Amino acid sequence: MGTGLERALRVLRHRTVASLLVVAIVWIGWEAFIALSAPRRIDPDLAQALARQPQAKIAVTLGFAPEEFHVRLFQTYGVVSGVRGTTVVLDRVKSEDVRRLARYYWIKRIASSP
Repeated sequence: MGTGLERALRVLRHRTVASLLVVAIVWIGWEAFIALSAPRRIDPDLAQALARQPQAKIAVTLGFAPEEFHVRLFQTYGVVSGVRGTTVVLDRVKSEDVRRLARYYWIKRIASSP
């Protein structure tokens, strides 16, 4: 029995296995962070509205001024109808896409837009 345990420990000590374990732990930690923080980015009023309707007009607030990359990315989720400072207004965004947007760590808040 000791031989099998020693062999398993030797395999775990190998650099490749140790590196893969570290990467897996970091990845799992990142996914947990995203899963726990994403719902907090969605305004409660918007979350209630999305439960009643399939699409919404939203305002996505970033922690910085959006660049062309961000606007193009948002265009894949809905129709970009304007940029005001650090907020991008999107129309016709599906409820499941709002949840997908909330997974981007650089988005500060997603709220309903008038």
